[in-house]
Amino acid sequence: MKKAIFILILSIFSFLYYAGVFTKKETLPFSKEFFSVESPASADRIWGAHKRPNLEPKELDQLYQLKLDQGIRNVPILSLLLIRESEQSRKKGEADRAVQMAVYSVRFSPDLPQPYFGLAWALWSQNPFQLHKILPQVFKGEIAKFYHTPSSLKLFYNMFYVLSNALLVTFIIFGIVVMVKYFPLYFYDIRKNLSQEISRLLISSLKIFILLIPFFLRLDILWALFYWSVLLWGYVTKREKRFIVVFLVVLVYFPFFLRASSAFLDGASSGIILEMNRVNHEDWGGRGEDKLRAWLEAHPNDSEVLFSLGLAEKRRGHYLEAEGYYRRAVEQDPKFSEAFSNLGNVYLAQKQTSSAIASYQQAIDLHPDRGAYYYNLYRAYVQETFLSGKTDKAFQKARQLDPKLVDYYTSIDPPNRPSHPNRLVHDEVLTPQRLWNRLLGQFIGKEGFLFRLFKAWFEKIPSRIPFLAPILFLGFLIGISRYSRAKRFLTRCPMCGSPTYRFYLGTSEQDYICFNCHRIFVQKEKLHPEIVDKKSFQVSQFQKQDHLVGRFLSFFLVGFGYLWREQIFRGIFFLFIFFIFILRFFYWRGVMPSPIPQLYSTILEWIFWGGLFLIFYILSTRHLYRLKPRFETMERRSVGR
Repeated sequence: MKKAIFILILSIFSFLYYAGVFTKKETLPFSKEFFSVESPASADRIWGAHKRPNLEPKELDQLYQLKLDQGIRNVPILSLLLIRESEQSRKKGEADRAVQMAVYSVRFSPDLPQPYFGLAWALWSQNPFQLHKILPQVFKGEIAKFYHTPSSLKLFYNMFYVLSNALLVTFIIFGIVVMVKYFPLYFYDIRKNLSQEISRLLISSLKIFILLIPFFLRLDILWALFYWSVLLWGYVTKREKRFIVVFLVVLVYFPFFLRASSAFLDGASSGIILEMNRVNHEDWGGRGEDKLRAWLEAHPNDSEVLFSLGLAEKRRGHYLEAEGYYRRAVEQDPKFSEAFSNLGNVYLAQKQTSSAIASYQQAIDLHPDRGAYYYNLYRAYVQETFLSGKTDKAFQKARQLDPKLVDYYTSIDPPNRPSHPNRLVHDEVLTPQRLWNRLLGQFIGKEGFLFRLFKAWFEKIPSRIPFLAPILFLGFLIGISRYSRAKRFLTRCPMCGSPTYRFYLGTSEQDYICFNCHRIFVQKEKLHPEIVDKKSFQVSQFQKQDHLVGRFLSFFLVGFGYLWREQIFRGIFFLFIFFIFILRFFYWRGVMPSPIPQLYSTILEWIFWGGLFLIFYILSTRHLYRLKPRFETMERRSVGR
């Protein structure tokens, strides 16, 4: 039991140390404004600088029409205000008003996930049994998490952070198991060689010095555990040797990509992507445009930034400025069909119908499968001449390729009022997929992904010696491996626990039974009863202790028993899943700050994740009651004992 408690304390300490609880570990270098929502002042452009909306249906309908006139897809600030109003109405018992406010929040920001979750809560408060209405809203909210760039970026980075650290912590436990099981053999070897001979004393002193190298180099806990695992290479089993090599690969690449991704997300290259997302998909505000212009001064050939600025200027009615940006965008990227289409929209707004038709035709030539291009062409033909076969042909082609888009623009163009330029035609935007491709392309760099993998091997280890690289550890591993082949190492008998050399192969490739156990329990030689009883008692005590350690710690570290019993793959898998849950609860709000404040209860999330963890824990630990020691002997005790 003492060994089990010692391992548990060591494992908990290692996890807390790795998590930065016992150290002055720096937080992730994310800017405070990286995912911040624009201040409510930016929404003044929608409802006026001195008048706040009273959140009544009539005024909200007017604001919605104003939103359509300005060509804005999402208004996050107003939607969050409506969600907050829905939450307050729900708490007051006004379920119908809560639903009404939540529905409006979805209308004002159909691409954001929070309005759908707010609507689901409002519908739940109205009637918890209308699951046919509630569950689709939850599903839409989850889908919106993937398509809304800031939310998806946060989601995927948090997922990558949790999975990477879960794997690293799993290998910390693996390293602790290797240390606890085989360090006694290492020290036994040292004690056995202590004698008056100077050569043996020097060798034993050298072994102690080598053992303390991680402290001299001030390696972090992961590299120290890996170093000691390699040092014990000659003592470990074949399967454990394979996972020590995997340990090296995990240790080299996962921390590197965690550091590289967090540093990249704190840089200007990723920040400009979020600004482009705001300009293309949200109520952009002047601050985002200023950042795009500042970026453009240093990167004048960035066609996507030029496109985004052209879109912002067009929506504001600054057509000459928008035309200039779009012209520069297509000059830099002649295959930028979206820019050609939007340039045609600018021409059409300026009554230059012939130029608009030519620009739309260029977009169609590049991508003839886009229904929006044909719809815009149809609008241009209508401006040129109402009765034309080309007009009807373009409209029918647009409806064939994208009927939803045609229905949407037909519905927002009221017949009893002049058509606004932002409602008349469809303005293309940079899609989330394009923004993600840009993000990944900038992160990987021009050199490519293979270069990043190669570079990771030469990243310095966090230590006092900056030139110490993982390649040296690989050489150390190869050297130890060759040395272990030339020298006979001790192993621990799986039956009695005694240090022994590998004379006999037991029931599996990993079980090397000592000479005495092999004679008594395998060959079943008839020896003196007291010798058999003494050995049986030793085997029984060791098996009980070994079984107790694996079983006891499996209740606290799911999968530990498999590692302890040398079922390495299964143990790594269960520990990995276990630490995913632990880190999910540890970073409940996520590693990144949320792009939008959490305005609704998370009790369902707690129930969902808590329920999953409980099911996993029960299914993983129920087999512990059926486990028995690996080896059992008939213990014969003499009467006089």
